[in-house]
Amino acid sequence: MPGAAAGGDPGLRDEVAKAVADVLGRGGATPEPGVALATFGFDSLAYAELGAALSESRGIDLLDAGLIRIETLEDLKDAVEQAAAHPGAAGELVPLTFGTRQRFAKSTMSGLLRWWFDLEVVGAELMPSTGPVVLCMNHESILDIPAVAVGSTRPITFMAKRELFRSPAVSRAWGRLGAFSVDRDLFDLRAIRIGLEVVRRGEVLGMYPEGTRKPGTLLEFLSGAPWIALSTGAPLLPCAIAGTERALPRGKRMPRRIPIRVTFLPPVEVEPVDDPVKRRAEAERLAADLRESIRPLLSY
Repeated sequence: MPGAAAGGDPGLRDEVAKAVADVLGRGGATPEPGVALATFGFDSLAYAELGAALSESRGIDLLDAGLIRIETLEDLKDAVEQAAAHPGAAGELVPLTFGTRQRFAKSTMSGLLRWWFDLEVVGAELMPSTGPVVLCMNHESILDIPAVAVGSTRPITFMAKRELFRSPAVSRAWGRLGAFSVDRDLFDLRAIRIGLEVVRRGEVLGMYPEGTRKPGTLLEFLSGAPWIALSTGAPLLPCAIAGTERALPRGKRMPRRIPIRVTFLPPVEVEPVDDPVKRRAEAERLAADLRESIRPLLSY
């Protein structure tokens, strides 16, 4: 954000540097201005923690800075000043009206998926009947979303990659089916806020902790889903999806008639964690545990 720092508030910029050190647990030592923040483990979740701290101390909403690329501490300071200088620029959070057509889509697709793919659903009764849930799934194919939606006993609001939302019309369609976008390449604070709000409303948030997909390989789980659970006290529900990578591989348009199995595992209860450093550390541990619980149930 060129030029945003010119004539800025030195006190605010110092406060940002200290807040970054607190979020990273660096005991007051801040990263050098030109060094990549990623080197120190600063990611989207750290950005969300910083946003909460600045909102409480200064009333600054980092959403007002927009969705921008932040690589260094100076970039981050510029973004905070941009947000401070333009309060309300982001407007209100997108109204949570996702999934208005999910039940209809599920009813029309259920029979087809169960017949064509011999869809097997195991452990559906393990989905809590009420209250917030963070559903964590492996990701193999575009078929993952309909397969899990059909297998679930409750509606799901999915966090999905931005690339699926190619146009306003497609975005509206995905929204009606129960999905909202996340930009995986930037600090997408809006997506994190929407995810938190879904959970706080007592609904089911569906997330793919791998972040992307590599068919035939279970990637390391990112800590976003456990972080949302630890921020809200919502249980984590692991879910293993097997067969979709062969039924509809990447780049193919016509699905093959290969069995699909969706397995829900027992919920993992968590207690809210207030300390940002402890919360991120615990989120990383839980992410690894979730991956290990899902891995034995896959087809590779």
